[in-house]
Amino acid sequence: MILFLTTRGHEFGVKLLVERAFPALPECRTMTYEDMFLATDLPVATYVFCDIERLAPWEARLAAERYRSLRKAGMRCLNDPARVMLRRELLRKLFRRKINPFNVYAADLRPRPKKFPVFIRSEAEHQRVFLDLLPDQKALDRKLRLLTRQGWALRHLLVVEFTATPIAPGVWQRTGTFRIGDGLSVDSFALENHWRVANGTKGLATEAMFQAENDAVRANALAEAVRPAFEMAEIEYGRCDHATHEGREVIFEINTNPTISPIEGQRLPIREETLRFSRARMAEMLQAIDTAGEGRLDLPLSPEMGRLAVVEAKAIVRP
Repeated sequence: MILFLTTRGHEFGVKLLVERAFPALPECRTMTYEDMFLATDLPVATYVFCDIERLAPWEARLAAERYRSLRKAGMRCLNDPARVMLRRELLRKLFRRKINPFNVYAADLRPRPKKFPVFIRSEAEHQRVFLDLLPDQKALDRKLRLLTRQGWALRHLLVVEFTATPIAPGVWQRTGTFRIGDGLSVDSFALENHWRVANGTKGLATEAMFQAENDAVRANALAEAVRPAFEMAEIEYGRCDHATHEGREVIFEINTNPTISPIEGQRLPIREETLRFSRARMAEMLQAIDTAGEGRLDLPLSPEMGRLAVVEAKAIVRP
C-alpha cells in the first residue's frame, strides 16, 4: 500500500490513484497530517509526504519527526519534510547553479531585480500569480505598495524575473514531469493563450501539437533534463513544471501534491493515447515503491509531539 499524506482539503491531487482510475495501480490511500499527528499506530505502507509547502512551521516539525519514526520502523518514506526545498530556495539555487536563467526575490525585502520585466506570485500557493508584467523598478515599487494597502503580506510573496518563450504566436507550453522514487516520467503538456500556463486553454492545441506531446512523452528525453532540480530539492515524489527556453529546460516549480488529471474526455484520440501511455509508466513507478504486507506499527507520541498534538486536537474540535 502507498499512503499519501496531505493537508486537509487537498486530498484531490491523488484522487485518481486512490480510485484506481487507470490500470495496474497498487493500492493507494490518503491521510491528512492532522490525523497522522494524533495517531498512535499507523498501517504498514510506503509513506509519501505531500503538500510540504502548505505546512505551517510547527506542522513541518511534527511531520519531520513522524518521517524519522516511520523510517526507523522500517517503512519507506518519500519527501523528508525537513529537507525538501521550497519554491524560493529552489529557484534561487537553480539560478546560482546556472540551470535557470532567472532569479527570484523576497517581496518584503523591497528587491531591486537585475532584469525586467518581473511579476509577483505567492511563495507557497500554486495558482496565486499576479498576471501583470512590471516593466521597471518604479512599477514594481508601486505594485508592492498597492498590495500592502490591499492587505497582502509581502513576506508571503515572491518577485520573479519573467522568462517565457511562446511555441507559436499566442501559444505558451508547459511540460509536467513526475518523479516517483527513482523514476522520472514526462506526463503531459499544457498549452495556454497566456504566458502563465495553468490548466490549459481548451481548443488551443493543433493536431501537430498533440503529436509532438505524444512523441515527447514516449521518448521521455526531457525527464533527464530536470532530474538535477529534483535531486537539488530532495523531492522524491512530485511534478516539475518546466518549459523550453532558448534551447534548454527552465524549471518554474516542483509541486509535492500535483493533481493527476483524468485520461478520458480528451478532444482527440491521440491525447488519450498519450495519457494512457504516461499513466502506464506512472503505474510502474508506483508499483516500484509499493510496500507489500499488512499490519500496523505502534508509534507512540514523543513529548513534543504529544504537546502539539493536544493543541491540534483542540483546534480540530473547536466550533
